[in-house]
Amino acid sequence: MVTRPLLLFFTCVLLCFSLIIDKVDAADVNPAITLLGSNETVYRGDSVIIELESVGISDPLDTAPLFQGADLLRETRGTRIAVINERVVEMKLRRMELIPRHEGRVTFGPVTGTSSRGPVTSNTIVIEVQPPPESNWEPAPDDLQIEVKLTTGDGASMINLPDSVQASDSVSQPFVGQHIIADIELRHRNPIADEQVTLPDFDGFDILEQYVERRTVDTRESDNSWRITAWRYHLFAQRSGALSVGPVSWKGTSIRSRTQRSSFDRRSPSHSLHIKPAAGSAKWWLPASEVTLKDHWSMDPRNLTAGDEILRTITISARDVLASHLPDIIPPESRALTTTPISQTRSQQLTGNDITATAIFEFRMIAQSPIPVFLDTVRVPWFSTMDSQSREAIIPARRINVGLPDRADLLASIALEDSWSDRILLRLEGSTAQWLPWHISLALLSLVAAWLCSLELRHWLRERRRTKQGIDSTVLPEL
Repeated sequence: MVTRPLLLFFTCVLLCFSLIIDKVDAADVNPAITLLGSNETVYRGDSVIIELESVGISDPLDTAPLFQGADLLRETRGTRIAVINERVVEMKLRRMELIPRHEGRVTFGPVTGTSSRGPVTSNTIVIEVQPPPESNWEPAPDDLQIEVKLTTGDGASMINLPDSVQASDSVSQPFVGQHIIADIELRHRNPIADEQVTLPDFDGFDILEQYVERRTVDTRESDNSWRITAWRYHLFAQRSGALSVGPVSWKGTSIRSRTQRSSFDRRSPSHSLHIKPAAGSAKWWLPASEVTLKDHWSMDPRNLTAGDEILRTITISARDVLASHLPDIIPPESRALTTTPISQTRSQQLTGNDITATAIFEFRMIAQSPIPVFLDTVRVPWFSTMDSQSREAIIPARRINVGLPDRADLLASIALEDSWSDRILLRLEGSTAQWLPWHISLALLSLVAAWLCSLELRHWLRERRRTKQGIDSTVLPEL
């Protein structure tokens, strides 16, 4: 928060600064009036810019000589701080736009004013006004140029065929899905008003924009500079056969001067392409200049034991394709190893004319049994646009020996489950493993005791039957 003493301090500083400037203007700076012109030769009907700078002059100035041969269109006024003779002074500025009334030499000035040292007179500016040019001016054919250029992703082959030319050269026949760069340039020398540009709709192509309506100035020619408006699109044919890139329509008014204007309507020819079908019988067609396939595990698979969970990440990268053109990757099924897809992400990066597409696939894998597991080869077939050869990116097959889990890990996994039968079996398994020799001896003793008991029981039953038969034989028969 600004306090009142601080405000008073800044006010005093500003007042002192203004007094110093006024004193310098009155005593230390030579009063002057300067006229600056923007043109030396103009056509009748064109405007002239006159800038007036004054230092140490009291208002008002006598500017009537500026309007003797011209009419005032608009005027702006202002001031700026300048350093003259190591002094800071205030310079008054006036910018006027005037239109000469007649042809020939038109003189602007001198402007007079009054200072503390007496009257001051400015310089004069002489403008040569030429007769008005012909009213039916039109831009030359080369003043307005439309260029549509089609190249493949590597930039080696040109694809620029008007409709009247048949696509017979193999260089001008890209494959379906191959990277094509479309450059559109509009070049003109003079400013354009009411400009209307209609671009092709690129029907039948996947499109990626690099830049749209980028305006630059080409000053390599010393006499005249070119104003350039450019577009760049990356195209990928969706189907094979005949496709065409429509014309570019360009309308507007070319302005050479205030009186030299001309409307124009230009149209470029259409361009026909013959798109070749996919080569080979692969399930997924991937034309690219380079493809890489990488594999990453969340832990070393050699340390995998039954029941362990591991994350596997497969990354595929390809140049000169879109991310949506990359195939889905699913590892082949393996015995005793379940695979569950978790997620996938796709991205693409445009650097210069190179497109790099990347897809990342994550899988959760769980080892079911402590047995050797063979992971089959992961294969991604693709077509090289550099040498027109079918290729294959692979992750080599590997063998994983799934080990037995530790007892502590097994107890922890069963403790997290709700199965009481598993807990009982685990307890029995643990006690049996600890007291196995005693259990075997007890089992043998139990068998011997059971056998002796069975012998004793048989002997007792035999004696009982024999005793009963003896009692029955001593009883006399009834008469």
